[in-house]
Amino acid sequence: MFSSAPLRPRLALLVFGIVLGLSGFWMLLPALLRPKAVGLAFDRSGAEAAATRRTRAVLAAEIGAIRGDLWAEAAFTGARFMGIDRSTSLDRTNFRQLARARANAETALALAPINGAAWLFLANLPAGSQDGEERVGTLLEMSYFTAPSALDLAPWRLERAATSSALADKDLQAFIKSDIRGILDRGPEYRQAIIAAYRNAWPQNQPIFESLVADADPAAAQLLRSGQPK
Repeated sequence: MFSSAPLRPRLALLVFGIVLGLSGFWMLLPALLRPKAVGLAFDRSGAEAAATRRTRAVLAAEIGAIRGDLWAEAAFTGARFMGIDRSTSLDRTNFRQLARARANAETALALAPINGAAWLFLANLPAGSQDGEERVGTLLEMSYFTAPSALDLAPWRLERAATSSALADKDLQAFIKSDIRGILDRGPEYRQAIIAAYRNAWPQNQPIFESLVADADPAAAQLLRSGQPK
């Protein structure tokens, strides 16, 4: 009678090979499906271009399942909803797409909470309620905690803070000053981002914003009213 013992290593290797192959296919398929260059777009043309890649990005995220980076890319295809007034009337299709973009971003952060751009994306979506507006400060803080040195996000974090009650938060102000210093250190051509955030700020926030700029660079604060990035 033959022993079955020699078969066990072979079966184990076969099972391992199957699992390894399926894992490789699971990793490869989303890479093939995901659209190229789906980062967080802040300009209108970039946001509209991202919207055209929504179907493939969402499909890649659904297949990737536990990959937060793919869910973030799926969320960013809804960038055209950032910054719209919450009183804006949306038709049923756009309302569903907005809700899906928010849900995708929340899924991304549940799986990979270190994505500073995804926190900023949520902060820029229409709040929809007073509770949602009050969350803006927390969302911005999380963006700073997870991506403190991301200067590509700095202008948009300043812009969002300047148009919310979050600017009055002392803890957030320390992060904002760091972003201001980072922008100023990049050179005079980048100062327009600070001037734009100041001009778009709520009237009650402009003195606070000016004070934060003055703390970072007194000379730069003098440029805010003139609007000239010298």
